[in-house]
Amino acid sequence: MTRVPKSIKNHYVDSFLINSENLKSFLSSHEISNTELEDVSFTISKLYNQKMEAILESCGNDWARLDSASSPLILFVQCIDELLSEDHSNISSRCRFILNSFSKTLESWMIW
Repeated sequence: MTRVPKSIKNHYVDSFLINSENLKSFLSSHEISNTELEDVSFTISKLYNQKMEAILESCGNDWARLDSASSPLILFVQCIDELLSEDHSNISSRCRFILNSFSKTLESWMIW
């Protein structure tokens, strides 16, 4: 049986789902409210989808052209950083601190 290669979009979507669930679990374990958790998740999802669509426009489904694009994890961390840099007054300072900690922990071992 011939293996059909996974599409680039599926690769990014699958990675986002895993990273998003990990983030939700992390925030939840730090007792961030469900309302705030959902707001953070929605905003990160929106930012991630915009960036993913730009990658898909430039690469199509050509894995060779993907070399110059950010990996799904790097893209996810960039979205957290972008969320933290924007004015989202509905996100508490405690949640911001936890998001920053989560992001910095991932950045410390990621290859950019």
